[in-house]
Amino acid sequence: MIEKGTTNGTQTDFDGNFTINVAASATLVVSYVGFKTVEIAASSSPISVTLTEDAAALDEVVVTGYGSQSKRDVTGSVSTVDVEELNAVPATTFAQQLQGRAAGIGIVNDATPGGEATVRIRGFGTIGNNDPLYVIDGVPSRSQANLNPNDIESLQVLKDASAASIYGSRAANGVIIITTKKGKMGKPVITYDTYYGLQSGLGEVEALNAAELGEYLYLADLYAGKDPSHGQYSFGPNGEIGIPDYVFPSGAMEGDPGTDPDLYALEEGNIYAIVRAADTNWWNEVTRTAPI
Repeated sequence: MIEKGTTNGTQTDFDGNFTINVAASATLVVSYVGFKTVEIAASSSPISVTLTEDAAALDEVVVTGYGSQSKRDVTGSVSTVDVEELNAVPATTFAQQLQGRAAGIGIVNDATPGGEATVRIRGFGTIGNNDPLYVIDGVPSRSQANLNPNDIESLQVLKDASAASIYGSRAANGVIIITTKKGKMGKPVITYDTYYGLQSGLGEVEALNAAELGEYLYLADLYAGKDPSHGQYSFGPNGEIGIPDYVFPSGAMEGDPGTDPDLYALEEGNIYAIVRAADTNWWNEVTRTAPI
């Protein structure tokens, strides 16, 4: 805050309070990064000022470490990502949402539950860890999962070596700087975001059935110069595959001594888990169309 036309100025404390000595006819110019500048008459005391966000100005500010710069003053390679575009993608981490939205950044999603995406900003510089440094509200982190993507206010990616002058060797693989949303003065605003869809396997797995697995095991021994044999399968003189009736006892057939299913037991000192052989397609059994 300055007196218009002079260098007489001040700044607010943490709670927004300020004191400035000016003439009663003076005009005060109040400004803050990301907000529209306001001019008010210093006709009375106390003075209450409310600033409104300037979206255009926010787009021109880039966080480059412990400070911020105007885009036109940045000499390093910095990418700014539109947060609204990130939130348009349903994902559990911001790195998954970042895929395809910033030039020069390679991201491979991990399809496992709770998995984090692999992010590569400066390629592979070491046989060790090539993950970038994440700086969330000034706190360095190596994890993506400890931040709700909906809490992100701005996201910048520092891609060149100049980031090392701020964060040291930890920035060798690039830096992703994240600023989270803060509380604002005014009426409470409640937002609700939801997504619902279905997920299924991309394609079928061509698994071997019981007979095909037996043929594979037979040929593997034969071509290795060994006499084909197996604990479960039996092999005929011309490679015929015999599939047992029971997997346990190993390779047992119906009517063999000790193949009475009534003897089934899983007790200490008495383990007899007699199980029938089955030609189960386990891919079909374990995959379903699931909600997300």
